[in-house]
Amino acid sequence: MTRLNAAGHRTGKDRQFDIDAVQWVRHVHKIPTPGPLAPGELSVAQAADRLGISADALYYWIKAGHLPARRDTGNRLAIAWTDDIEAACRTRIATSGHLTRKSQPITAGEAV
Repeated sequence: MTRLNAAGHRTGKDRQFDIDAVQWVRHVHKIPTPGPLAPGELSVAQAADRLGISADALYYWIKAGHLPARRDTGNRLAIAWTDDIEAACRTRIATSGHLTRKSQPITAGEAV
């Protein structure tokens, strides 16, 4: 909306663009709304699934300052996902006495 107005674009009724006008253009031209995640970002649920651990563990890491994240416009957390971030998370999982991979089967002889 701001960019349309700054570029001098006007609606069909020669008005500046507002939220309603932008929503109408998206509807008429079947333009989806932009997603909340920037390229290279994952949601907490996506990161947890990728790592095979619970989302609660990631929320804890974020709150404790171990995992950087930002709030998107919908107040959801977005994690800038890089190879280094993934490696650090996997190291934290491997050295944790509390975390186990959700998908890791328990083998015979292991205590439950």
